[in-house]
Amino acid sequence: MLEPLTVLDSLKPSHDERFDVIIIGSGPAGMSAAVCCARADLKTLIIERALPGGGVSSSFKVHNVLGFPGGIVGQDLGKRMESHILDYNLSYANTSVDVIENKHGIEKKVVTELGECYYTRYIIIATGLEPKQLNTNFEAQFAGRGISYFADCDGSSYTKKTIGVIGGGNCACYAADYLSQFAEKIYMIHRSDNLKSVSYLKKRILNNPKIQIMWQTHVVEAFGIDKLEKIKVENLHNHQTTWLDLKGLFIYVGRIPSEETRQFGVTLDEDGFILTDDYMRTNIPGIYAAGDIRSKQIRQIQPAISDGMIAAINIGKIISC
Repeated sequence: MLEPLTVLDSLKPSHDERFDVIIIGSGPAGMSAAVCCARADLKTLIIERALPGGGVSSSFKVHNVLGFPGGIVGQDLGKRMESHILDYNLSYANTSVDVIENKHGIEKKVVTELGECYYTRYIIIATGLEPKQLNTNFEAQFAGRGISYFADCDGSSYTKKTIGVIGGGNCACYAADYLSQFAEKIYMIHRSDNLKSVSYLKKRILNNPKIQIMWQTHVVEAFGIDKLEKIKVENLHNHQTTWLDLKGLFIYVGRIPSEETRQFGVTLDEDGFILTDDYMRTNIPGIYAAGDIRSKQIRQIQPAISDGMIAAINIGKIISC
């Protein structure tokens, strides 16, 4: 039996092929939209620059998706979603979108970074978010050499070692909790004096003997010959600095829209999220947005699935008229 990635490679469309709908992104919103489009017998193309699953596949364990009591590992959930879309007749291109041409016209031209061109009347942008960076010199210096944004991918590399986690929200707490099964000690570096996570997760972090929280603190410097060896932290209250010996540093200070979103030409809010109406329509006729990339209150898996479904159903209604 072929592996799913091999199957996806076989679904690559022909150059200049035309589709009813092109979906940019294959996270929960994108895959939900794809399933609904396929069920409506719409010719559908998914364009995804990374692996299917989006942020879901880099989650440690997901507890708030209905139907999985006890939770499910994010990577497993992403694979289940991927298997679901493979039940339908879809096309799939593993690349990124370079530009959308003739976006205000009836038929839009989607050009990929490889120069491939595809045509469609309807586009659903479901690109999700990417990790927010600290934008420091040491971050660029040690990226991939001790600094990471993905605990699930790199966590096991730090078995019985001392590491750090920057942040204090849900993602940072999930990361620290997950990493504690590998690391000998974890410094959790947080600018605030309170964890901004759900109650049960906060309790797990505060009661974990491997985790030492450094309140009202930020990282100001890092050192290493070839790989990260130590970081310098500063207390924001008294400005006292301390060097910490560690082998890895995981950054979880939020997620933001990618720069790719800005080139699509749709209206964004002040933070770079796409503005839509309740039908998932953007300001450009024929272009919709779904999932975490939308300007909205809640960014979780189930609302993203709902967004994708709403966009697809509304497109299906227009095409069937």
